[in-house]
Amino acid sequence: MGENFMPWNDGLAIGTPAYAIASSVNARIRVVAGPGTGKSFAMKRRVARLLENGADPATILPVTFTRVAAEDLHRELVGMGVPGCDNLEGVTLHSLALRMLMRNHVLGATGRVPRPLNEFELEPLVCDLMAQHGGKKAVKRLRMAYEAAWARLQQEQPGYALSAEDAAFQADLLSWLRFHEAMLIGEVIPQLYSYLHSNPAAAERSEFAHILVDEYQDLNRAEQGVIALLSGAAEVCIVGDDDQSIYSFKHAHPDGIREWLNINAGADDLGLDDCRRCPTRVVQMANNLIGHNILRPVPRPLVPMPANGVGDVRIVQYQTIAQEVAGVSTLVSGMIANGTPAGDILVLTQSRAFGNPLYEALVAQGVPTKSYYAESELNHMLAKRSFALLKLFANRQDRVALRWLIGIDGNNWHAAGYRRVREHCESTGTTPWDAMVQLESGALHLHHTGAIVLSFREILQALAALEALPDLNAVVDHLFPKGQNETRDIRELAIAVLAEIEDGDRETFVRELAIAISQPEIPTEIQDVRIMSLHKSKGLSSPITIIAGCVQGLLPRPADADLTPAEQAKHLEEQRRLFYVGITRAKAVPHDQKPGTLILTYSQRMPLADALGVGIAPAQQVYGEAILHASQFIQELGPAAPVPIAG
Repeated sequence: MGENFMPWNDGLAIGTPAYAIASSVNARIRVVAGPGTGKSFAMKRRVARLLENGADPATILPVTFTRVAAEDLHRELVGMGVPGCDNLEGVTLHSLALRMLMRNHVLGATGRVPRPLNEFELEPLVCDLMAQHGGKKAVKRLRMAYEAAWARLQQEQPGYALSAEDAAFQADLLSWLRFHEAMLIGEVIPQLYSYLHSNPAAAERSEFAHILVDEYQDLNRAEQGVIALLSGAAEVCIVGDDDQSIYSFKHAHPDGIREWLNINAGADDLGLDDCRRCPTRVVQMANNLIGHNILRPVPRPLVPMPANGVGDVRIVQYQTIAQEVAGVSTLVSGMIANGTPAGDILVLTQSRAFGNPLYEALVAQGVPTKSYYAESELNHMLAKRSFALLKLFANRQDRVALRWLIGIDGNNWHAAGYRRVREHCESTGTTPWDAMVQLESGALHLHHTGAIVLSFREILQALAALEALPDLNAVVDHLFPKGQNETRDIRELAIAVLAEIEDGDRETFVRELAIAISQPEIPTEIQDVRIMSLHKSKGLSSPITIIAGCVQGLLPRPADADLTPAEQAKHLEEQRRLFYVGITRAKAVPHDQKPGTLILTYSQRMPLADALGVGIAPAQQVYGEAILHASQFIQELGPAAPVPIAG
């Protein structure tokens, strides 16, 4: 053991919840832990105990919701000097699935290549299928239904039957994906589930002796099913909080954590309630807010810690959204001018109609700012084109990247011409890349492919320029030049990924970059102001948290009109949980004179077209403007909330 060795129970008082979590030897443990209650600390100590007691690191599987959380776990264990921690790897369930699906014997069994599509790569898929399946909107609807069915494991239920329309679409979708050696992101974990379920003797099902799962309530049925199939003889500890279940749009299954004790008889049921993160006023507001939810099997109010102090809580009302954007950006830049580190400020908003103008306003003021909306690095066509070219540079046989690039400049992605290329490939066994090389050289002739041949020649020229560069750093500089606004964010991310993989090859670099884009990670230590949705803020904390756009129609978003009253009630409760997650990001750090600041802002008016564009159906309209109302959740914060002030 190293000089910095710290025993797992150092500073843990016997009888405390954290000690019970770390020390339990029960084969099944459920931990319900509210926001800021120290679950990461307790889980770290549990892993440390296992390692100190001689558990093989390769048999310990910590499953975290983000890659950053996994890295934080590893870094803290290293800091404790825990033996064997260098060989311990925390993973997300997505990355674990990709790794297992890439094993040769699994590839042989599934017949599917786990190359997930980025969102922007869905466009040619849609165009290739729309003629047979009712147009673009219909294809999108059918694809989403296909992914949803697998996330909910409906296709595994006895008697589940596809409609004729769904079955025809599914056949064509899978044909497209198999030909392009790709997978939908929503297929990755269901594919692993299907493999494990169909192979009871698979080595993967007994690979781990200790499994720890964070944010269990946010997993869907397929994800929870994978955990169950991996944990046959393993010791399992799940951690979560159904008051923070906010991912129904990803088909999260919070009943899984609620019902876990029924399925696992004799399991330990442990909890963490002391909120060590938030100032006391925020804790009181959070308890008042979540208390309005009825669908809470076991209400667990947070316990405030007086040592955190009251905190600095403000609610600010602006006349217009333009004034709100200007006011928040001025407030943030003023804080930084007065010495607040940019990384201490977290700005949350549920709509890019608020987030993007805020981002641009802060950048214009010279404030270091980073946006974390989904695939935000690929907002611009230039970034998409350069990224697709990078994929093809890494692997000439990347059929999706090739399909995207040769189609980008044509109507409907040159679907008609490409269909002839695909038919030729399927009849001859030729790869799309080889077929395009033959077409370009004149060795092959196919009708109506002239336009894609011209596109392919441009691709060849671009690839030749990349091949002439000395290393991957030069490639990044070439594709995403410094100072080019359209590719600014992807350049920054690419440089960060290159630094992490060190001497990685092209394919490793591109694979990690694709994952980082499709599943953006928000580092816990950052030098920039962070702007993101409330969903993205899960797992983060910040001394200053600002939630902008707190208006009815965004927080909460209205439920679909065709939902039943019971379904609408469930929707409202999830929206309330989302706001609960947002306000509990505020972190008090008394010893650093950081009281924990929470600022909620909203506007009274915005242009009607903008309101309708983000899904707000205003109760009143005046001269082309929508009249907005403060979110009902602000009222539900109760007497602990301050009176709004004018901004």
